[in-house]
Amino acid sequence: MDKRWLLLVALTIGVFVVLVGYGDFGDTLDEISSLSISYLIAGLALALANYLLRFVRWIFYLDVLGIKAPAAVSTLVFLSGLAMSITPGKAGELVKCYFLNSKTGVPVSRSAPVVVMERLTDVISVIILGLTGCLLLPVSIIVILAIALLATVIGILFAVSRHASRAVSLPILSRWTDLLKDSQNDFKVLAAPRVMFVGVAVGSVAWFAEGLALWVILKGIGSEIDLVKALPIYAAATLVGAVTALPGGLVGTEGSMLALLQQSGVPRAGASAGVVLVRLVTLWFAVLVGLLALLALQRIPEFETKL
Repeated sequence: MDKRWLLLVALTIGVFVVLVGYGDFGDTLDEISSLSISYLIAGLALALANYLLRFVRWIFYLDVLGIKAPAAVSTLVFLSGLAMSITPGKAGELVKCYFLNSKTGVPVSRSAPVVVMERLTDVISVIILGLTGCLLLPVSIIVILAIALLATVIGILFAVSRHASRAVSLPILSRWTDLLKDSQNDFKVLAAPRVMFVGVAVGSVAWFAEGLALWVILKGIGSEIDLVKALPIYAAATLVGAVTALPGGLVGTEGSMLALLQQSGVPRAGASAGVVLVRLVTLWFAVLVGLLALLALQRIPEFETKL
């Protein structure tokens, strides 16, 4: 196993041990073991719903840009990207561009805007979900959500502006100017109001599903809170984790979710158990699905002429 993966596994185990210890080992483990199989399946089903909806958006974006790929390849490429959920800000999902190129010959410059727009619409969707609880979250979290939304919108506006067009023509970027211009043109297409609306709408429903998974898990261990609290808590914790830039949002996501759950009245042991379980059901289930897709993708022959 790669040393980076070993380090990641060690960090994850460390975080989970701290969470269990914080809630008292005995009490937290009792809470975790109290989750029935039906609630576990429901949580996993909601996580799968998130992946399915994001896959629909992936297909939609490819179709908008006129990118053709065999259904099996496109599906495995998308799912393999889930293995990169553990990378900081999911930036590793750009590897999907390489996979699509190696299996179908689609230029990286054409698929890169799709992956970038996926991440941007995810950020906007999560922020929208978080702001639904603006009266319930601490002011500091609301400020982070607002700044993230503003930064994302400004970034999109800059990317489609003439200033960005001039930037890609700078001498220092001359080697990649044509590729960058192609990517910018495709990005502009994806940033069109209608396309953006569809992307954000689908993303919002997808992340609603994972927020619902948190509510289901808490209900399953007897630490239920109102859904109107669970959704913004999940969204805010997800964004805080992304801001920390640690792999998979580790520490930041768990810490903020734990604090917000306790603030909402969830007992210490229940909050600790809920965080451990929801991270297994969402993040690590996604990584497992992604790794299985990677193994399947390796069985598909390489495209003869890569561009």
